[in-house]
Amino acid sequence: MKIVLVNPPSPPEYRVSRGLMGGFGMAVNPELIYPPIELAHVAGVLVEDGHEVVIYDADSRGDDAKVALAKLVSEKPDLICMDSSSTSLDCDLALARELRGALGVPLAILGSQVTYTPGELFDGNNVDVVVRGEPEYTVRELANRAAKGEGFEGVHGTSRRDASSGEIVHEPERAKIDELDDLPIPARALLDNTLYRFPGLDEPVTTVKSSRGCPLNCSFCGYTLAQGLRFRFRSPEHVVRELVDLNRNHGLRQVVFRDPIFTTRKDRVRDICDGIIREGLDLEWQCETAIKTLDRPTLEKMAAAGCRHISLGVESGNDEIQKKHCGNKLSDHAQAQAVFDDCRELGIETRAFCMIGFPEETEAMVEETYDLVERLDPDQVQFCAVTAYPGTPLHQILYGDTVIDYSAMTGFNALEGNEHMTADRIENKIREGYRRFYLRPRRIVRELRHPVRMAGKMARYFTLFAKRA
Repeated sequence: MKIVLVNPPSPPEYRVSRGLMGGFGMAVNPELIYPPIELAHVAGVLVEDGHEVVIYDADSRGDDAKVALAKLVSEKPDLICMDSSSTSLDCDLALARELRGALGVPLAILGSQVTYTPGELFDGNNVDVVVRGEPEYTVRELANRAAKGEGFEGVHGTSRRDASSGEIVHEPERAKIDELDDLPIPARALLDNTLYRFPGLDEPVTTVKSSRGCPLNCSFCGYTLAQGLRFRFRSPEHVVRELVDLNRNHGLRQVVFRDPIFTTRKDRVRDICDGIIREGLDLEWQCETAIKTLDRPTLEKMAAAGCRHISLGVESGNDEIQKKHCGNKLSDHAQAQAVFDDCRELGIETRAFCMIGFPEETEAMVEETYDLVERLDPDQVQFCAVTAYPGTPLHQILYGDTVIDYSAMTGFNALEGNEHMTADRIENKIREGYRRFYLRPRRIVRELRHPVRMAGKMARYFTLFAKRA
Protein backbone atom coordinates (compact mmCIF):
# COMPACT_ATOMS: atom_id res chain seq x y z
CA MET A 1 0.00 0.00 0.00
CA LYS A 2 1.06 3.54 -0.71
CA ILE A 3 -0.31 5.70 2.06
CA VAL A 4 -0.18 9.49 2.11
CA LEU A 5 -0.55 11.25 5.45
CA VAL A 6 -1.67 14.84 5.04
CA ASN A 7 -1.31 17.99 7.11
CA PRO A 8 -3.65 20.26 5.11
CA PRO A 9 -3.14 23.97 4.41
CA SER A 10 -4.13 26.45 7.10
CA PRO A 11 -7.14 28.67 6.43
CA PRO A 12 -6.13 31.81 4.52
CA GLU A 13 -6.81 34.07 7.52
CA TYR A 14 -4.15 32.63 9.86
CA ARG A 15 -1.85 29.71 10.53
CA VAL A 16 -3.28 26.79 12.49
CA SER A 17 -1.12 24.40 14.48
CA ARG A 18 -3.27 21.26 14.56
CA GLY A 19 -1.42 19.45 17.33
CA LEU A 20 -2.01 22.15 19.95
CA MET A 21 -4.82 22.13 22.54
CA GLY A 22 -4.79 18.35 22.66
CA GLY A 23 -5.26 18.01 18.91
CA PHE A 24 -8.14 20.50 18.62
CA GLY A 25 -5.66 22.98 17.15
CA MET A 26 -5.12 26.68 17.62
CA ALA A 27 -4.40 29.82 15.60
CA VAL A 28 -0.75 30.70 16.11
CA ASN A 29 1.96 33.18 15.28
CA PRO A 30 2.64 32.80 11.53
CA GLU A 31 6.30 32.24 12.41
CA LEU A 32 5.44 29.12 14.45
CA ILE A 33 5.52 25.97 12.34
CA TYR A 34 5.58 22.71 14.27
CA PRO A 35 6.08 19.39 12.48
CA PRO A 36 2.95 17.18 12.27
CA ILE A 37 4.41 14.87 14.87
CA GLU A 38 1.17 12.87 15.23
CA LEU A 39 1.43 11.93 11.54
CA ALA A 40 5.12 11.07 11.99
CA HIS A 41 4.16 8.69 14.82
CA VAL A 42 1.52 7.08 12.58
CA ALA A 43 4.07 6.86 9.76
CA GLY A 44 6.53 5.04 12.02
CA VAL A 45 3.97 2.30 12.68
CA LEU A 46 3.02 2.01 8.99
CA VAL A 47 6.62 1.83 7.80
CA GLU A 48 7.28 -0.89 10.38
CA ASP A 49 4.44 -2.87 8.76
CA GLY A 50 6.07 -2.53 5.33
CA HIS A 51 3.87 0.13 3.73
CA GLU A 52 5.17 2.87 1.47
CA VAL A 53 4.43 6.11 3.32
CA VAL A 54 4.53 9.77 2.31
CA ILE A 55 3.92 12.68 4.68
CA TYR A 56 2.69 15.69 2.75
CA ASP A 57 2.78 18.79 4.96
CA ALA A 58 1.03 21.42 2.87
CA ASP A 59 1.04 23.92 5.71
CA SER A 60 4.79 24.07 6.21
CA ARG A 61 5.31 24.38 2.45
CA GLY A 62 2.85 27.24 2.12
CA ASP A 63 0.73 25.32 -0.40
CA ASP A 64 -2.89 26.41 -0.75
CA ALA A 65 -5.76 23.98 -1.25
CA LYS A 66 -5.51 24.05 -5.05
CA VAL A 67 -1.79 23.21 -5.02
CA ALA A 68 -2.33 20.60 -2.32
CA LEU A 69 -5.02 18.88 -4.37
CA ALA A 70 -2.77 18.68 -7.43
CA LYS A 71 0.21 17.36 -5.48
CA LEU A 72 -1.83 14.74 -3.67
CA VAL A 73 -3.46 13.51 -6.88
CA SER A 74 -0.01 13.18 -8.44
CA GLU A 75 1.11 10.91 -5.58
CA LYS A 76 -1.45 8.27 -6.67
CA PRO A 77 -2.01 6.92 -3.15
CA ASP A 78 -3.96 3.80 -2.24
CA LEU A 79 -5.09 5.34 1.07
CA ILE A 80 -5.12 8.90 2.42
CA CYS A 81 -5.19 9.87 6.08
CA MET A 82 -5.67 13.54 6.90
CA ASP A 83 -5.10 15.49 10.10
CA SER A 84 -7.65 18.14 11.17
CA SER A 85 -8.44 20.82 13.75
CA SER A 86 -11.51 22.64 15.02
CA THR A 87 -10.94 26.01 13.40
CA SER A 88 -9.80 24.57 10.05
CA LEU A 89 -12.37 21.76 9.85
CA ASP A 90 -14.47 23.20 7.04
CA CYS A 91 -11.33 23.77 4.92
CA ASP A 92 -10.02 20.30 5.76
CA LEU A 93 -13.29 18.67 4.75
CA ALA A 94 -13.48 20.65 1.52
CA LEU A 95 -10.05 19.34 0.50
CA ALA A 96 -11.01 15.82 1.57
CA ARG A 97 -14.17 15.96 -0.54
CA GLU A 98 -12.22 17.02 -3.64
CA LEU A 99 -9.62 14.32 -3.06
CA ARG A 100 -12.26 11.60 -2.82
CA GLY A 101 -13.80 12.80 -6.04
CA ALA A 102 -10.47 12.96 -7.86
CA LEU A 103 -8.89 9.74 -6.61
CA GLY A 104 -11.63 7.33 -5.59
CA VAL A 105 -9.48 5.80 -2.82
CA PRO A 106 -10.40 5.51 0.87
CA LEU A 107 -9.87 8.68 2.87
CA ALA A 108 -9.62 8.74 6.67
CA ILE A 109 -9.51 11.78 8.93
CA LEU A 110 -8.14 12.04 12.47
CA GLY A 111 -7.91 14.61 15.25
CA SER A 112 -9.65 15.51 18.50
CA GLN A 113 -12.39 17.60 16.88
CA VAL A 114 -13.47 14.77 14.58
CA THR A 115 -13.21 12.29 17.46
CA TYR A 116 -15.92 14.17 19.35
CA THR A 117 -18.11 15.15 16.39
CA PRO A 118 -17.72 12.14 14.07
CA GLY A 119 -21.27 11.87 12.76
CA GLU A 120 -21.28 15.37 11.26
CA LEU A 121 -18.38 14.59 8.96
CA PHE A 122 -20.32 12.30 6.68
CA ASP A 123 -22.69 15.02 5.50
CA GLY A 124 -21.63 15.83 1.94
CA ASN A 125 -19.58 12.65 1.41
CA ASN A 126 -16.45 14.23 2.86
CA VAL A 127 -14.67 11.15 4.19
CA ASP A 128 -14.85 7.37 4.24
CA VAL A 129 -13.84 6.81 7.83
CA VAL A 130 -13.18 8.85 10.99
CA VAL A 131 -10.29 7.78 13.22
CA ARG A 132 -11.27 8.48 16.83
CA GLY A 133 -8.76 8.74 19.66
CA GLU A 134 -5.12 7.72 19.45
CA PRO A 135 -4.49 7.05 15.78
CA GLU A 136 -1.43 4.82 15.46
CA TYR A 137 -2.92 1.34 15.77
CA THR A 138 -6.26 2.30 14.26
CA VAL A 139 -4.66 3.65 11.06
CA ARG A 140 -2.42 0.59 10.93
CA GLU A 141 -5.48 -1.68 10.98
CA LEU A 142 -7.21 0.40 8.31
CA ALA A 143 -4.12 0.19 6.11
CA ASN A 144 -3.77 -3.55 6.53
CA ARG A 145 -7.49 -4.04 5.79
CA ALA A 146 -7.25 -1.89 2.67
CA ALA A 147 -4.13 -3.74 1.51
CA LYS A 148 -6.13 -6.99 1.59
CA GLY A 149 -9.09 -5.42 -0.18
CA GLU A 150 -11.22 -5.77 2.96
CA GLY A 151 -13.78 -3.31 4.32
CA PHE A 152 -13.49 -1.32 7.51
CA GLU A 153 -16.29 -3.04 9.40
CA GLY A 154 -15.40 -3.75 13.01
CA VAL A 155 -12.25 -1.62 13.21
CA HIS A 156 -12.29 -0.32 16.77
CA GLY A 157 -11.85 3.43 17.17
CA THR A 158 -13.55 4.34 13.87
CA SER A 159 -16.81 5.76 12.59
CA ARG A 160 -18.12 5.18 9.07
CA ARG A 161 -21.24 5.16 6.96
CA ASP A 162 -22.63 1.68 6.38
CA ALA A 163 -22.68 1.00 2.64
CA SER A 164 -25.99 -0.89 2.63
CA SER A 165 -28.11 0.99 5.18
CA GLY A 166 -26.56 4.45 4.92
CA GLU A 167 -26.49 4.65 8.72
CA ILE A 168 -23.51 6.09 10.59
CA VAL A 169 -21.78 3.32 12.53
CA HIS A 170 -19.60 4.14 15.53
CA GLU A 171 -17.39 1.15 16.25
CA PRO A 172 -16.31 0.49 19.87
CA GLU A 173 -13.58 2.66 21.36
CA ARG A 174 -10.02 1.49 20.95
CA ALA A 175 -8.16 1.22 24.24
CA LYS A 176 -5.43 3.74 24.95
CA ILE A 177 -1.92 2.49 24.19
CA ASP A 178 -0.47 1.22 27.47
CA GLU A 179 3.07 0.45 26.37
CA LEU A 180 4.26 3.58 24.59
CA ASP A 181 7.74 2.07 24.29
CA ASP A 182 6.23 -0.41 21.81
CA LEU A 183 5.73 2.44 19.35
CA PRO A 184 8.59 3.14 16.93
CA ILE A 185 10.12 6.58 17.12
CA PRO A 186 8.53 9.10 14.73
CA ALA A 187 9.49 8.81 11.07
CA ARG A 188 11.32 12.13 10.80
CA ALA A 189 13.04 10.94 7.63
CA LEU A 190 9.69 11.50 5.87
CA LEU A 191 9.60 15.18 6.91
CA ASP A 192 11.54 18.14 5.56
CA ASN A 193 12.89 19.00 8.98
CA THR A 194 14.36 22.30 7.78
CA LEU A 195 10.87 23.81 7.45
CA TYR A 196 9.85 23.88 11.11
CA ARG A 197 10.33 27.05 13.11
CA PHE A 198 9.75 28.60 16.52
CA PRO A 199 9.61 32.39 16.91
CA GLY A 200 12.92 33.80 18.11
CA LEU A 201 14.98 30.75 17.13
CA ASP A 202 17.26 30.84 14.10
CA GLU A 203 17.47 27.05 13.72
CA PRO A 204 14.90 24.44 12.70
CA VAL A 205 12.82 23.04 15.55
CA THR A 206 11.22 19.68 16.17
CA THR A 207 8.78 18.33 18.73
CA VAL A 208 8.81 15.25 20.97
CA LYS A 209 5.91 13.59 22.80
CA SER A 210 7.50 11.70 25.67
CA SER A 211 4.28 11.01 27.59
CA ARG A 212 0.51 11.12 27.25
CA GLY A 213 -2.31 11.87 29.66
CA CYS A 214 -2.84 14.49 32.34
CA PRO A 215 -4.31 13.80 35.80
CA LEU A 216 -5.26 17.44 36.51
CA ASN A 217 -8.55 17.34 34.55
CA CYS A 218 -9.06 21.05 33.88
CA SER A 219 -12.61 21.73 32.71
CA PHE A 220 -11.51 23.27 29.40
CA CYS A 221 -8.60 21.03 28.44
CA GLY A 222 -8.45 19.04 25.22
CA TYR A 223 -5.43 17.01 26.31
CA THR A 224 -7.35 14.91 28.81
CA LEU A 225 -9.92 14.14 26.09
CA ALA A 226 -7.32 13.10 23.56
CA GLN A 227 -4.95 11.32 25.92
CA GLY A 228 -6.93 10.48 29.06
CA LEU A 229 -6.46 11.27 32.73
CA ARG A 230 -4.02 8.45 33.34
CA PHE A 231 -0.39 9.47 32.96
CA ARG A 232 1.29 7.13 30.48
CA PHE A 233 4.93 7.62 29.73
CA ARG A 234 7.77 6.40 27.58
CA SER A 235 10.80 5.17 29.46
CA PRO A 236 13.73 7.58 29.72
CA GLU A 237 15.75 5.20 27.53
CA HIS A 238 13.12 5.28 24.77
CA VAL A 239 12.94 9.07 24.86
CA VAL A 240 16.72 9.44 24.79
CA ARG A 241 16.85 7.10 21.78
CA GLU A 242 14.57 9.49 19.91
CA LEU A 243 16.69 12.47 21.00
CA VAL A 244 19.83 10.71 19.75
CA ASP A 245 18.13 10.05 16.40
CA LEU A 246 16.91 13.60 15.84
CA ASN A 247 20.22 15.14 16.92
CA ARG A 248 22.75 12.83 15.27
CA ASN A 249 20.81 11.57 12.25
CA HIS A 250 18.82 14.68 11.40
CA GLY A 251 21.06 17.43 12.75
CA LEU A 252 18.33 18.99 14.91
CA ARG A 253 19.23 20.91 18.07
CA GLN A 254 16.04 22.72 19.06
CA VAL A 255 13.42 20.49 20.71
CA VAL A 256 9.97 21.29 22.08
CA PHE A 257 8.53 18.60 24.35
CA ARG A 258 4.79 18.46 23.68
CA ASP A 259 3.75 16.57 26.83
CA PRO A 260 0.75 18.12 28.62
CA ILE A 261 2.63 18.10 31.96
CA PHE A 262 6.26 17.24 31.24
CA THR A 263 7.38 17.03 34.88
CA THR A 264 4.53 14.85 36.20
CA ARG A 265 7.24 12.35 37.22
CA LYS A 266 10.27 14.36 38.32
CA ASP A 267 12.43 11.24 38.69
CA ARG A 268 11.73 10.33 35.08
CA VAL A 269 12.60 13.84 33.88
CA ARG A 270 15.87 13.74 35.79
CA ASP A 271 16.69 10.38 34.14
CA ILE A 272 15.99 11.88 30.70
CA CYS A 273 18.28 14.78 31.57
CA ASP A 274 20.99 12.35 32.69
CA GLY A 275 20.64 10.55 29.35
CA ILE A 276 21.06 13.79 27.39
CA ILE A 277 24.20 14.61 29.36
CA ARG A 278 25.57 11.04 29.15
CA GLU A 279 25.11 10.93 25.36
CA GLY A 280 26.69 14.36 24.96
CA LEU A 281 23.73 15.55 22.87
CA ASP A 282 23.94 19.07 21.49
CA LEU A 283 20.38 20.11 22.36
CA GLU A 284 18.45 23.12 23.57
CA TRP A 285 14.92 22.29 24.61
CA GLN A 286 11.71 23.56 26.10
CA CYS A 287 8.59 22.06 27.63
CA GLU A 288 5.19 22.77 29.13
CA THR A 289 4.31 21.80 32.68
CA ALA A 290 2.50 22.71 35.87
CA ILE A 291 4.11 24.89 38.52
CA LYS A 292 3.32 22.49 41.35
CA THR A 293 5.27 19.68 39.65
CA LEU A 294 8.55 21.62 39.77
CA ASP A 295 11.21 22.12 42.42
CA ARG A 296 14.69 23.63 42.50
CA PRO A 297 16.70 20.37 42.15
CA THR A 298 14.66 19.34 39.09
CA LEU A 299 15.08 22.76 37.50
CA GLU A 300 18.83 22.63 38.10
CA LYS A 301 19.05 19.23 36.39
CA MET A 302 16.90 20.46 33.47
CA ALA A 303 19.04 23.55 32.99
CA ALA A 304 22.22 21.46 33.01
CA ALA A 305 20.72 19.22 30.28
CA GLY A 306 19.87 22.10 27.95
CA CYS A 307 16.42 23.28 29.04
CA ARG A 308 16.11 26.91 27.94
CA HIS A 309 12.38 27.62 28.20
CA ILE A 310 9.38 26.40 30.20
CA SER A 311 5.74 27.28 29.52
CA LEU A 312 3.70 27.22 32.72
CA GLY A 313 -0.05 27.05 33.19
CA VAL A 314 -1.05 30.02 35.34
CA GLU A 315 -4.57 30.27 33.86
CA SER A 316 -6.17 32.46 36.57
CA GLY A 317 -5.14 34.41 39.62
CA ASN A 318 -8.48 33.71 41.30
CA ASP A 319 -8.54 30.83 43.79
CA GLU A 320 -12.12 29.75 43.12
CA ILE A 321 -11.59 29.56 39.37
CA GLN A 322 -8.38 27.60 39.98
CA LYS A 323 -10.27 25.04 42.05
CA LYS A 324 -13.31 24.75 39.79
CA HIS A 325 -11.75 24.88 36.32
CA CYS A 326 -7.94 24.65 36.46
CA GLY A 327 -7.17 21.46 38.38
CA ASN A 328 -6.03 23.64 41.29
CA LYS A 329 -2.56 23.57 39.77
CA LEU A 330 -1.63 26.98 41.12
CA SER A 331 -2.81 27.00 44.73
CA ASP A 332 0.39 28.37 46.27
CA HIS A 333 1.39 31.79 44.92
CA ALA A 334 4.59 31.81 46.97
CA GLN A 335 5.71 28.53 45.41
CA ALA A 336 4.82 29.89 41.97
CA GLN A 337 6.97 32.95 42.62
CA ALA A 338 9.85 30.71 43.70
CA VAL A 339 9.59 28.66 40.49
CA PHE A 340 9.66 31.74 38.25
CA ASP A 341 12.53 33.24 40.27
CA ASP A 342 14.51 29.97 40.14
CA CYS A 343 14.04 29.73 36.38
CA ARG A 344 15.29 33.28 35.94
CA GLU A 345 18.35 32.56 38.11
CA LEU A 346 19.12 29.32 36.21
CA GLY A 347 18.83 30.92 32.78
CA ILE A 348 15.54 29.26 31.83
CA GLU A 349 13.06 31.56 30.09
CA THR A 350 9.42 31.29 31.14
CA ARG A 351 6.04 31.80 29.51
CA ALA A 352 2.83 32.09 31.54
CA PHE A 353 -0.36 30.75 29.95
CA CYS A 354 -3.38 32.76 31.13
CA MET A 355 -7.07 32.49 30.24
CA ILE A 356 -9.95 34.95 30.40
CA GLY A 357 -13.68 34.28 30.16
CA PHE A 358 -14.48 31.48 32.59
CA PRO A 359 -18.24 31.12 33.19
CA GLU A 360 -18.24 32.80 36.63
CA GLU A 361 -15.42 35.24 35.94
CA THR A 362 -15.89 38.91 36.75
CA GLU A 363 -13.67 41.78 35.69
CA ALA A 364 -12.37 41.91 39.26
CA MET A 365 -11.24 38.29 38.91
CA VAL A 366 -9.46 39.19 35.66
CA GLU A 367 -7.61 41.89 37.61
CA GLU A 368 -6.36 39.16 39.96
CA THR A 369 -4.86 37.37 36.95
CA TYR A 370 -3.22 40.58 35.70
CA ASP A 371 -1.77 41.26 39.16
CA LEU A 372 -0.45 37.73 39.58
CA VAL A 373 1.26 37.51 36.21
CA GLU A 374 2.85 40.94 36.68
CA ARG A 375 4.26 39.79 40.05
CA LEU A 376 5.56 36.53 38.58
CA ASP A 377 7.05 38.54 35.69
CA PRO A 378 7.66 35.73 33.17
CA ASP A 379 9.68 36.40 30.04
CA GLN A 380 6.53 36.00 27.95
CA VAL A 381 2.82 35.83 28.60
CA GLN A 382 -0.03 34.39 26.56
CA PHE A 383 -3.64 35.39 27.20
CA CYS A 384 -6.29 33.18 25.60
CA ALA A 385 -10.06 33.18 25.54
CA VAL A 386 -11.55 30.30 27.49
CA THR A 387 -12.66 27.88 24.77
CA ALA A 388 -15.00 24.97 25.46
CA TYR A 389 -13.93 22.23 23.04
CA PRO A 390 -16.46 19.50 22.26
CA GLY A 391 -16.31 16.72 24.83
CA THR A 392 -14.86 18.82 27.65
CA PRO A 393 -16.79 19.32 30.92
CA LEU A 394 -16.86 23.04 30.15
CA HIS A 395 -18.53 22.40 26.79
CA GLN A 396 -21.28 20.44 28.51
CA ILE A 397 -21.78 23.25 31.04
CA LEU A 398 -22.02 25.97 28.41
CA TYR A 399 -23.55 24.32 25.36
CA GLY A 400 -24.91 20.87 26.10
CA ASP A 401 -25.85 19.45 22.70
CA THR A 402 -26.00 22.84 20.95
CA VAL A 403 -24.03 23.02 17.69
CA ILE A 404 -21.39 25.77 17.74
CA ASP A 405 -19.23 27.41 15.09
CA TYR A 406 -15.99 25.44 15.17
CA SER A 407 -14.25 27.91 12.85
CA ALA A 408 -14.28 30.48 15.68
CA MET A 409 -12.35 28.19 18.03
CA THR A 410 -9.00 29.88 17.45
CA GLY A 411 -8.05 30.16 21.12
CA PHE A 412 -8.29 33.95 21.01
CA ASN A 413 -11.83 34.61 19.79
CA ALA A 414 -14.36 34.47 22.62
CA LEU A 415 -17.20 32.24 21.44
CA GLU A 416 -19.64 33.90 23.79
CA GLY A 417 -19.74 36.02 26.92
CA ASN A 418 -20.71 35.10 30.46
CA GLU A 419 -23.09 36.76 32.89
CA HIS A 420 -20.50 39.42 33.70
CA MET A 421 -18.73 40.10 30.37
CA THR A 422 -19.77 40.03 26.72
CA ALA A 423 -17.64 38.20 24.16
CA ASP A 424 -16.32 41.53 22.89
CA ARG A 425 -15.47 42.54 26.45
CA ILE A 426 -13.54 39.30 27.02
CA GLU A 427 -11.50 39.92 23.88
CA ASN A 428 -10.87 43.49 25.02
CA LYS A 429 -9.65 42.20 28.38
CA ILE A 430 -7.22 39.90 26.56
CA ARG A 431 -5.85 42.89 24.65
CA GLU A 432 -5.67 44.86 27.88
CA GLY A 433 -3.72 42.04 29.53
CA TYR A 434 -1.07 42.17 26.82
CA ARG A 435 -0.84 45.95 26.97
CA ARG A 436 -0.57 46.04 30.75
CA PHE A 437 2.09 43.35 30.83
CA TYR A 438 4.32 44.51 27.97
CA LEU A 439 3.96 48.28 28.28
CA ARG A 440 5.36 48.53 31.80
CA PRO A 441 8.47 50.77 31.57
CA ARG A 442 10.94 48.13 32.83
CA ARG A 443 9.34 45.59 30.54
CA ILE A 444 9.82 47.81 27.48
CA VAL A 445 13.51 48.12 28.34
CA ARG A 446 13.77 44.31 28.51
CA GLU A 447 11.93 43.81 25.22
CA LEU A 448 14.17 46.30 23.40
CA ARG A 449 17.10 43.95 24.03
CA HIS A 450 15.48 41.50 21.56
CA PRO A 451 14.09 43.69 18.74
CA VAL A 452 13.37 40.83 16.33
CA ARG A 453 11.39 38.92 18.92
CA MET A 454 9.60 42.10 19.96
CA ALA A 455 8.56 42.70 16.34
CA GLY A 456 7.19 39.16 16.21
CA LYS A 457 5.16 39.71 19.36
CA MET A 458 3.71 42.92 17.95
CA ALA A 459 2.77 41.23 14.68
CA ARG A 460 1.09 38.43 16.60
CA TYR A 461 -0.82 40.90 18.78
CA PHE A 462 -2.34 42.60 15.75
CA THR A 463 -3.40 39.30 14.14
CA LEU A 464 -4.66 37.45 17.22
CA PHE A 465 -8.33 38.19 16.74
CA ALA A 466 -8.65 37.58 13.02
CA LYS A 467 -11.91 35.82 12.22
CA ARG A 468 -12.68 33.37 9.45
CA ALA A 469 -14.45 34.87 6.46
